[in-house]
Amino acid sequence: MCKQLFAALAALLLSDATALAQSCTLPALADTAELKQVPGSDLITVAVAINGKPKQFLLNLSTNPSEVSQAAVTELGLPQNVSRADTIHIGGWGPDLSNSMSTSMQAPVYDVKGSQGRNAIRTRVRVGAFTIGNATNRNMQFLVAEDPEMGKSLPYDGLLSNDFFNQYDVELNFAGKEINYLTATKCTDPAQVVFWSHSAVAAVPMTIVNGKFQVPVTIEGHTINAIIDTTSARTVMRRDVAELMFGLKADTPEMKPELDRKDALGGPVYAHRFGQIDFEGVTASNKLVLIQTNGMTRDSNRDLMLGSRAQVTDERIPDLTLGMDLLRQLHIYAVFGQKTLYMTATQQAQ
Repeated sequence: MCKQLFAALAALLLSDATALAQSCTLPALADTAELKQVPGSDLITVAVAINGKPKQFLLNLSTNPSEVSQAAVTELGLPQNVSRADTIHIGGWGPDLSNSMSTSMQAPVYDVKGSQGRNAIRTRVRVGAFTIGNATNRNMQFLVAEDPEMGKSLPYDGLLSNDFFNQYDVELNFAGKEINYLTATKCTDPAQVVFWSHSAVAAVPMTIVNGKFQVPVTIEGHTINAIIDTTSARTVMRRDVAELMFGLKADTPEMKPELDRKDALGGPVYAHRFGQIDFEGVTASNKLVLIQTNGMTRDSNRDLMLGSRAQVTDERIPDLTLGMDLLRQLHIYAVFGQKTLYMTATQQAQ
């Protein structure tokens, strides 16, 4: 009887495992594009084409709108697109504002308190054909980048977020130098969701903060909410977090000043090497992290972005910004329907 019960239980477990395996079919590949490392930096660009002309867009893993540089707008003659215009009356009095001194004009009107916030008043251009890999989308709108150096001294022509393929999941294979857009997976078993060869798998919950993906990480026993920022070359910790949470002190061997760098408000920038930064069992080891109070967009030579792109007007930069110097050690699969980032270590980092 025991043998029969054991055999039945084994068959049931095998049946459940088979059903699970069958539910975790591979996602379909919608499109793939080449990733290219910016010379002298850990930043990554994506090969695209605007109206048939090849361009490089900086990878911006976020839900923010994609942007195109003013240099590319001028070069390609992209037309400005005004989405809405209302009649505005200037001067006058009475119920209908009609008198000899009143003036009427057509002007663009935007809801700056809406879901897009300040992006609603930024300049947009219309792109007839925008191509990534083998996929082309037509009649798209792009925000014009506010950074005047983009496309000039900065070696890329725009920022590519996920708005082009927002219905698909995204695989970032930095070792293989490709970005893949995949149909949504229903699988929730991390070992099967990750379809490439791997060892440890981290299933990290993500939330959206100002368009960026926020994930929990563990450093020296402390859990920190970190922002994934593929537009940042370096990983950056806010100074008060370094001092209060980790007991680091400025101008000591543990928190040395970076003498050739200042943050966006001229404040000092320091560095500390952490033994490891852990993502649910997947770790990045021996990481040199910048420590600063304010955001920083460029180094002293103003030729490449360095550190967090947090704007000077922000109240404070994130507790921790995970830049490409760390992210390139990971193979990342963003499954948006599950609000989860699946991560493994890249082959170089293993």
